[in-house]
Amino acid sequence: MSALGMTLISPDGLLLRLIHTSNNWDIIFYRSLFTALSLSVVLLLRHRRNILRHLHSVGRYALLSGLVLASGNYFFVNAITHTSVANTLVILATMPLISAVLGRVLIGERVRSRTVLTILVAFGGILTIFVGSLEVGNWLGNLFAVGVALVQGFNLIIMRRAGDGDRMPALCLAGFISAAGMLLLGAHPLSVDAHDMRILAVAGLVMLPTSMLLFLSGTRYVPAAEIAVLA
Repeated sequence: MSALGMTLISPDGLLLRLIHTSNNWDIIFYRSLFTALSLSVVLLLRHRRNILRHLHSVGRYALLSGLVLASGNYFFVNAITHTSVANTLVILATMPLISAVLGRVLIGERVRSRTVLTILVAFGGILTIFVGSLEVGNWLGNLFAVGVALVQGFNLIIMRRAGDGDRMPALCLAGFISAAGMLLLGAHPLSVDAHDMRILAVAGLVMLPTSMLLFLSGTRYVPAAEIAVLA
């Protein structure tokens, strides 16, 4: 499931590059809002009159994950728009290592030696592929990419602690939190043109919620570090 989720989200960086008229606040606002709305519809259809009871049952892990994912969305868009896709992907390749360390420190999750070897091989492969495309000097974008790796790694640990709980409310909450935050930071949603709106709708209504649900669902079954290798 996690591998399929990462396959579905792979065009995300390219889609962001196709957006040419919107500022970052508008991009994050619509990505977040569309994701939250699509998941809200699914939750309502699944739980109907019991929706409030279900949301209450997911507990503090959903709230914490929602806050973390909201910050991750902010970091990712700024990473893609402030540095090259190559730089972003190479830095994100450190997420398995971050997840392994956090998992060991925070929840005592052991990492198998073969997983460590896989992490090193994967990072080396990504570095080899993109070494010719890496750019120097985009420190702000690189810093945002480090932020993505940190918060996404931390979120995998949260999901591991959540056990078999529903992942959808956390993603839904993250969307609403992120969208509200962008309005406070100065987003102007009405300034987005039709071209950008179509791209944001494809990403927010279909690609992002589907891929993230599949990716996070894997945390029910395997350690965070192993899930992060697929990212």
